Amino acid sequence: YYVGAPAGGIWKSTDAGINWVPLTDYLPQIGVSGIAIHPTDSNIIYIATGDDDANDSYAIGVMKSIDGGATWNTTGNMTGSPGSMNEIYIDPNNPNTVLVATSSGVYKSTDGGGKWIRKLISNIIDLKMKPGDSSIWYATTGSAFYKSTDSGESFTEISIPDLTGSLRLVIDVTIANPDYVYMVSASGTSYPKTFNGIYKSTDSG
Repeated sequence: YYVGAPAGGIWKSTDAGINWVPLTDYLPQIGVSGIAIHPTDSNIIYIATGDDDANDSYAIGVMKSIDGGATWNTTGNMTGSPGSMNEIYIDPNNPNTVLVATSSGVYKSTDGGGKWIRKLISNIIDLKMKPGDSSIWYATTGSAFYKSTDSGESFTEISIPDLTGSLRLVIDVTIANPDYVYMVSASGTSYPKTFNGIYKSTDSG
């Protein structure tokens, strides 16, 4: 198992969570808000750095390990220099393709992190892939929902008429029914946020 902490690095357990070892104590920054593990080679791991919630630590880009987290290297530069990151995913059908959500947008790499191209420019709060279909991706800002139908090459905003007053949107999907998308909305400018509704799509957004 791997677990990331907003200002405490990435930790690894090889005994089903009984004992944990820190893997990032000597990196320039130890916030980890997203972890992606290669589907066929578990030694290849990507982490999205920084604290995506309270900014207790700042992003220094996506880091990559090819030895199960023993050592880490930086990946390619990102236009816009995002200050925070959150969700990061490896395309299960094309493992060299990686998508990451950041405060500067959704970035995509097709060469294992060597080069990143920004595909959506905004402060992205959440990112999900449709279960079983890597051509479809969902992303949210604080107040808008986006969908990609071309493997994350482009994103289109989907209008939700009764969604008002939202300042934070988070989403999730389920393998029980890949067409379902769930979304929680919160409002308010300070913490704790105010609950603003749960939304559900049954047709892939």
